[in-house]
Amino acid sequence: MTRLYSDPITVECAEGRPQIFTWRRQAHCITAILKRWIVQADWWRQEVSRQYYKVECDNLGTYEIYRERDRWFLERLYD
Repeated sequence: MTRLYSDPITVECAEGRPQIFTWRRQAHCITAILKRWIVQADWWRQEVSRQYYKVECDNLGTYEIYRERDRWFLERLYD
Protein backbone atom coordinates (compact mmCIF):
# COMPACT_ATOMS: atom_id res chain seq x y z
CA MET A 1 0.00 0.00 0.00
CA THR A 2 1.21 3.52 -0.70
CA ARG A 3 0.34 7.06 0.26
CA LEU A 4 0.62 9.82 -2.33
CA TYR A 5 2.07 13.24 -1.60
CA SER A 6 3.40 16.14 -3.64
CA ASP A 7 5.34 17.72 -0.81
CA PRO A 8 8.45 19.76 -1.53
CA ILE A 9 11.60 18.40 0.13
CA THR A 10 15.23 19.41 0.38
CA VAL A 11 17.84 16.94 -0.84
CA GLU A 12 21.57 16.67 -0.28
CA CYS A 13 23.39 14.95 -3.13
CA ALA A 14 26.86 13.48 -3.51
CA GLU A 15 28.25 12.59 -6.93
CA GLY A 16 24.86 13.41 -8.46
CA ARG A 17 22.94 10.96 -6.29
CA PRO A 18 20.56 11.81 -3.44
CA GLN A 19 22.01 10.97 -0.01
CA ILE A 20 19.69 12.65 2.50
CA PHE A 21 16.30 14.29 2.14
CA THR A 22 14.42 16.41 4.63
CA TRP A 23 10.65 16.15 4.78
CA ARG A 24 8.49 17.83 7.40
CA ARG A 25 11.61 18.89 9.33
CA GLN A 26 12.89 15.31 9.62
CA ALA A 27 16.05 14.13 7.85
CA HIS A 28 15.96 10.75 6.12
CA CYS A 29 19.32 9.16 5.32
CA ILE A 30 19.11 7.17 2.07
CA THR A 31 20.71 3.74 2.46
CA ALA A 32 19.86 2.36 -1.00
CA ILE A 33 18.56 3.56 -4.34
CA LEU A 34 16.25 0.76 -5.42
CA LYS A 35 15.29 2.18 -8.81
CA ARG A 36 15.91 5.28 -10.94
CA TRP A 37 14.00 6.42 -14.02
CA ILE A 38 13.27 9.52 -16.07
CA VAL A 39 9.83 10.65 -17.24
CA GLN A 40 9.47 13.08 -20.12
CA ALA A 41 5.98 13.92 -21.35
CA ASP A 42 3.78 16.52 -23.02
CA TRP A 43 6.60 17.91 -25.12
CA TRP A 44 4.11 19.52 -27.50
CA ARG A 45 2.51 21.59 -24.71
CA GLN A 46 4.87 22.23 -21.86
CA GLU A 47 7.75 19.88 -21.36
CA VAL A 48 7.75 17.84 -18.17
CA SER A 49 11.01 16.17 -17.29
CA ARG A 50 11.42 14.42 -13.96
CA GLN A 51 14.10 12.20 -12.46
CA TYR A 52 12.49 9.68 -10.13
CA TYR A 53 14.18 7.66 -7.41
CA LYS A 54 12.72 4.86 -5.33
CA VAL A 55 14.84 4.89 -2.18
CA GLU A 56 15.17 3.04 1.07
CA CYS A 57 16.10 4.99 4.19
CA ASP A 58 17.73 4.23 7.53
CA ASN A 59 14.30 4.22 9.21
CA LEU A 60 13.48 1.22 6.95
CA GLY A 61 10.98 3.32 5.03
CA THR A 62 10.69 3.20 1.25
CA TYR A 63 9.99 6.46 -0.56
CA GLU A 64 9.60 7.74 -4.10
CA ILE A 65 11.18 11.15 -4.65
CA TYR A 66 11.70 13.13 -7.81
CA ARG A 67 13.49 16.18 -9.14
CA GLU A 68 11.81 18.52 -11.58
CA ARG A 69 14.09 21.29 -12.79
CA ASP A 70 15.90 22.36 -9.61
CA ARG A 71 13.20 21.37 -7.13
CA TRP A 72 12.70 18.09 -5.27
CA PHE A 73 9.44 16.48 -4.17
CA LEU A 74 8.28 13.48 -2.17
CA GLU A 75 5.68 11.67 -4.26
CA ARG A 76 5.03 8.39 -2.53
CA LEU A 77 5.53 6.65 0.79
CA TYR A 78 5.31 2.85 0.81
CA ASP A 79 3.70 1.15 3.82
